[in-house]
Amino acid sequence: MATEVFREKSPLSVKDSFVLFERTKASFTFPIHTHDVWELNFVEHAAGARRIVGDSDESIGERDLVLLANTGLKHAWLNGDCRSDEIHEITLQFSPSLFDNGIFQKNQFDSIMKMFVKAEYGLAFGEKAIDRILPVLRMISTERGFYSVMKFFILLYELSLSDDVRTLSKRTSDEVTENDYQMKKILDYIGKNVSSSITVDELAQYMGMSLSTLSRFLKKNTRHNFTDFLQEYRINSVVRELNNNEKECIMDIASRYGFVSQSYFYKVFKKLKGVTPQEYRENYQRIRVVV
Repeated sequence: MATEVFREKSPLSVKDSFVLFERTKASFTFPIHTHDVWELNFVEHAAGARRIVGDSDESIGERDLVLLANTGLKHAWLNGDCRSDEIHEITLQFSPSLFDNGIFQKNQFDSIMKMFVKAEYGLAFGEKAIDRILPVLRMISTERGFYSVMKFFILLYELSLSDDVRTLSKRTSDEVTENDYQMKKILDYIGKNVSSSITVDELAQYMGMSLSTLSRFLKKNTRHNFTDFLQEYRINSVVRELNNNEKECIMDIASRYGFVSQSYFYKVFKKLKGVTPQEYRENYQRIRVVV
C-alpha cells in the first residue's frame, strides 16, 4: 500500500552552513523519511542493520557511510538483524542552497559538484574511503567557525576523489511497503497522543490488530515490546528538544511527552541514555556543531 513518506524538518537554520549530530544509541527508531536538506550519514557498530535508500534495501556491515543529495529521496536506517546496543552515528546535514554560490562553479570544486549529481540517488562509500575521511569527520565536531567550514569542504573534496563508491538507488522515489505503512501509522498515533496516557489496548484498537499481533509486529520491527518502545519514543522526543532548546526547563519539555513524575523520567532517561538529562544537555553542547 502506498502512503506519504514521513517528512522530517531539519533543525538547520538559513544562517547555518551545516549542522552535525553525534550520538550513541541502542536501536534505530526513526521511520523511513525525507527532509529538506542534504545529508552525509556515518554509522558504525551496527552490523546487520537495514539501510533503505530509494529502492535500495541492504544489510550494512560494521561501518556505513552514505551521501544523500536529494531532498526527495526516501531513506532510513532500521534495526534489521543488528544486535548492538552501542550504535554510533554521526550525521552532517547541509542545505543545497549552500552550493548555489558562483564560487562552486569554479574548476576547484568540479569533483564535488559532480559527486552531488551522482548522490541524487544515494552514494555508499567503501572501507578505503571511510578510512581516509573518518579522521576529518571526527575532527569537525571539535572545531568552530572558519576552520570547521574548511574541514567540511576538505571532507567533501576527499570523498569526491574516491573510487571506492557506488550508487544505491535506481530511482529517486518509491512506494513504501505495507509494513512501512503500518509502522508510520503507529508512529503517527503515538506522536499525536504522546502527552497523554497511551495504552497498548488503545493502540491495538486503533491499528485494528489483536494484542498478540501488535506485540509481534513491534517486536519484529523495533525489537521492543510496547512499553519499551513507547519509553524510547518519548525519551528520543525529549532528546530532540534538548538538542534544539538550550534554556527551557527540562521537566517542562519532559511533560510535553507524557512524563509527569520527575523521578520516573530521570530513571528512564538514565537507563536509555546512560546519563542524566542535565548531563546529556551539557555533553550535547560539546558535540553539536552549527556553523
